[in-house]
Amino acid sequence: MRAAADAIRARAAWLLPAIVAAIAIVPSALALRAQSFGILGRDQGIFQYVAWALRNGERTYRDIHEINGPLPHAWHVVMQLLGGEDEHVFRSIDTTMLIVVYVAAGLTLPRWIGLELGGGRARRRTLSVWALAGLAVLGAAYVRYDWWHTAQREALYSLLVLGSLSLQSIAHTTRSRRRAIVAFALAGITTSLTWFGKPPCAIFSLLQVAVLVLDRKNVAVSLPRAIASAIAGGLAVATGMLAFVLAFEDLGRGLEILSKVPRLHHTIWNETLLGSYRAYNNRPRLDWAAATFAAFVVTFFTLRLPRRALLAGVLPLGGFVVFAGQGKAFPYHLHMLTLGTGVAQLVILGAAAQRLQTSRERSARSDAVAIIVAVAALALGMKSGEDAWKSPGVRNGWAEAGATPEKRASRAYFERFPWGDYFANDLRDAASYLAFHTRPDERVQTYGFDPYLLFLARRKSASPVIYNFELNVDAALEGGPGARPSDELKSWLVAYRDDAERLVLESVEAAPPAAFTLHDRAPFTFPVNAERDFAEHCPKLFAWMKERYLFTAAFGTVRVWLRRDVATRPQR
Repeated sequence: MRAAADAIRARAAWLLPAIVAAIAIVPSALALRAQSFGILGRDQGIFQYVAWALRNGERTYRDIHEINGPLPHAWHVVMQLLGGEDEHVFRSIDTTMLIVVYVAAGLTLPRWIGLELGGGRARRRTLSVWALAGLAVLGAAYVRYDWWHTAQREALYSLLVLGSLSLQSIAHTTRSRRRAIVAFALAGITTSLTWFGKPPCAIFSLLQVAVLVLDRKNVAVSLPRAIASAIAGGLAVATGMLAFVLAFEDLGRGLEILSKVPRLHHTIWNETLLGSYRAYNNRPRLDWAAATFAAFVVTFFTLRLPRRALLAGVLPLGGFVVFAGQGKAFPYHLHMLTLGTGVAQLVILGAAAQRLQTSRERSARSDAVAIIVAVAALALGMKSGEDAWKSPGVRNGWAEAGATPEKRASRAYFERFPWGDYFANDLRDAASYLAFHTRPDERVQTYGFDPYLLFLARRKSASPVIYNFELNVDAALEGGPGARPSDELKSWLVAYRDDAERLVLESVEAAPPAAFTLHDRAPFTFPVNAERDFAEHCPKLFAWMKERYLFTAAFGTVRVWLRRDVATRPQR
């Protein structure tokens, strides 16, 4: 036992992460590969349409009433330019980016806790196993989310923050002032990008600054210069995002619409903290995160880690604040928290390796500690491997089902991705019908919650209103468990709805679209019959449509009404 303990201590820097990587890297890699064969869900589909419309002359906020900041719009434009109009290509790019960031985080983690790497071959070996351990643990945490909750904007934001933390760890540990300044600037760029997707993500920047202030005496540059470098990075991002907005969006209308979003959605998506904990099977993730964070705090103080190791608390602490603050309880809002949980586990592992590495004691107690830490590394590897093997992508055989373009175009493939109020095959069938019966320059008005249909058909919206919750505010009037609308808010919601119907009516009267599509079971009122729901909530608009359009086809939950001249147009 003594000899085994001595071997563990001598090789702790690379042996512990090697144990984790050896057990979990293969299942994590296979699960990440399977993840690239998932389809896109509602949120990704919304941004696909917005990005495509921007690339074809529309302006967000003016021509499209979008309720998100410009970052996801810009990101999807970039993805489409890289070939991401295809779902598998989109997922493949997303997965590749995950792998790069996870590996980079693993490479920098030894810096967080001051792990001695040695030189030459020993250094390369140690960094290699940490890179693999980072990919194994962080990849396993990600793939436990299903297809609906991956490739979400929150997953992108979590990667940006993790990348920023890795860069900040370099800035805290390098002795080169120039390198520190560059690293702080790049860290500022990556973390401030998230502000333009979800402003509450500013909490991560604040926590990063707090760590910098606490560790300022160990940084190669002064605190003012470090902060100035990060601010310079943030200003570069702000300049770039402003340029994007001015080129593709309407800044004034955007500020107006985004200022109304909290009032419009506050009572629909408002869950209590306890309700958020219990909803959607969030409890296991939150429990595991809380236990890991507590273990990290104990490790930090017990092993007297360097203050820069507090970077490991940025994602879990900030992630919980963002999740709780939104009050929506959606699982994909936990991406920052669960990624931070994996990072904290790796830091704890590294802290144990560092302690064993520097231990000079030869006692039964230190031998027992070495064995316990090795068993803990084994347990972490087994937990990560199990998570990866149990991932939906591996369990449901996505890679095999979508191995070829022909398979990925089949109905059977899309049936592998069921969702209660999202119908992938219905959208594609309706899109094919619209693409066949309408011309590319003709528009379509939807009454539902899936403008992805417009992207699939390559047709623009006939009006700026692409979400049914602007035309039907029943869910907001009813409220959720965390909020009920006041009488004043109810009056405002009804007036908002009236204005939205008026806007759609004016738009279609000015340029009658080729078709209307009405979507059964669309959130958040889930109508069994979208035609009756449309007639009840938009009587003027429905009457105008009924006079000029014919119901011509239904594809599951999607009902298509073609303009009379389009319906009688000779088929091409």
